[in-house]
Amino acid sequence: MAQNPVTSSNASDVEQRKLLEILVRSSSLSADDLKSLLVAMDNFDVVAKVFLLEGVPFVFSGSPMKYLIFREQVADRFEIGYQDVCIVGSAKLGFSPSPHKFGQPFAVTSDVDVVVISSDMFDRGTRELFQHLNHVGPPLDFQNAKPVTVESREWRLHREAVRNFVYENFNPSHLPEGHFLRSQIFSNIASTSALFLALEPQVFVSKIRCRIFRHWRAAEAYYVNTLRQLKKQLGSNDKFRPASGEIDFDEDDPVAATTA
Repeated sequence: MAQNPVTSSNASDVEQRKLLEILVRSSSLSADDLKSLLVAMDNFDVVAKVFLLEGVPFVFSGSPMKYLIFREQVADRFEIGYQDVCIVGSAKLGFSPSPHKFGQPFAVTSDVDVVVISSDMFDRGTRELFQHLNHVGPPLDFQNAKPVTVESREWRLHREAVRNFVYENFNPSHLPEGHFLRSQIFSNIASTSALFLALEPQVFVSKIRCRIFRHWRAAEAYYVNTLRQLKKQLGSNDKFRPASGEIDFDEDDPVAATTA
């Protein structure tokens, strides 16, 4: 039987009102709400800004002023404005928006992911990383046409470094352990951990991870792609596999600023 056009239109209106309500009450987004938004929308710019990059994070929901203090502390250490710092991921939403672990709730021992916007730090970090990678792997030999064997971790590091440069972000965990810039960045971030212990209830953060973007447009594009990949995953029963050329979010090396 053909569906009544009027009934179909009414159902669409109800769904649109529901989506509008979700957008308005952004402080109480659930995993099901986010899934509804992704299924109904094709443009995720507003969703990424409202839910992933703006507003008070889940971990600071009971102490919004402490979130401002946290941002000020991070900003002071990186010599940027507090408006160029935000928390993302499960610490922001209360559940993971990552395609490969969507809906996993934030726990008291979960990592906290921080976005830092700094063109100077992006340029400096990327330069240091490429200088390091220039000495990783076999030397260039244009006279030798034989196949070259590269360890999988080295290949992944080179590939991610180039990809992150294209998408204008820098992951300090890709620098080698003991590198002065990596240590400086993680020390700056980890020094804010006392704020989490002051929350009610306390949040025992094991790691505070950090990703540095050249500008806000790059951060927005990065997390719009997160949502785009998540929508694909939600519509598939297959295990998540990033499409060729797309960003493989939250698959960085499990090395971060340890606050213990």
